[in-house]
Amino acid sequence: MKQYGIFDMDGLLVDSENVFRVVFEEMAQERGLEVDPQFFHEVCGTCGDYELAIIHRYYPTLNPPVFWQEWHNRGMERMKTQIDLKPGVVEILSYLKEQGLKLAVASSSGLEVIRHHLEVGGISRYFDLLVSGEQVEHCKPEPDVFLLAAKELGADPRDCYVFEDSLQGGWAGVKAGCTTVLVPDQVPPTPELKEAVAAVCPTLNHALELIREGTL
Repeated sequence: MKQYGIFDMDGLLVDSENVFRVVFEEMAQERGLEVDPQFFHEVCGTCGDYELAIIHRYYPTLNPPVFWQEWHNRGMERMKTQIDLKPGVVEILSYLKEQGLKLAVASSSGLEVIRHHLEVGGISRYFDLLVSGEQVEHCKPEPDVFLLAAKELGADPRDCYVFEDSLQGGWAGVKAGCTTVLVPDQVPPTPELKEAVAAVCPTLNHALELIREGTL
């Protein structure tokens, strides 16, 4: 077993990716835009200029910063007082803390959003550290946010689990040199990513079983 656990948030701990997908589909319909499923494959787990560039590439008629802000605001409004956790979240966090692991969230979201989601979801007490994509130069799929989390934990990345749901996050964990566990949410993994990660699990409960068995 590793000594540290680094978790993505959106789509892994909390069911926020689905909320933002629904909001995007509503906004696209309002603007007469066709929803391209491949868009979600690329945009999930990203942030900053990288995310805005994806929006512009798929929807060049939009003003990406303005559209993103409305997308973000509408999604956050829906999650203001209720956040649904993904299956197995409490179980795996409780077990890892009982085993003495230090735990971090390393998310592309801003720190204010991270704190809100963890507080409303009732899981903030499990984490020793919160790291945001706003704190690093390069967002996922680059490894910066996971490397920063490992550094702040005082850990060698090789001693860290990374738990992710997105393609971009999965590659970021692999590039960081962490033992990366993929729990796909909105987007199935590519064959190349399946080969690169330590495990692909349908839920965090399944990942917990592998850890308990000593195979992760």
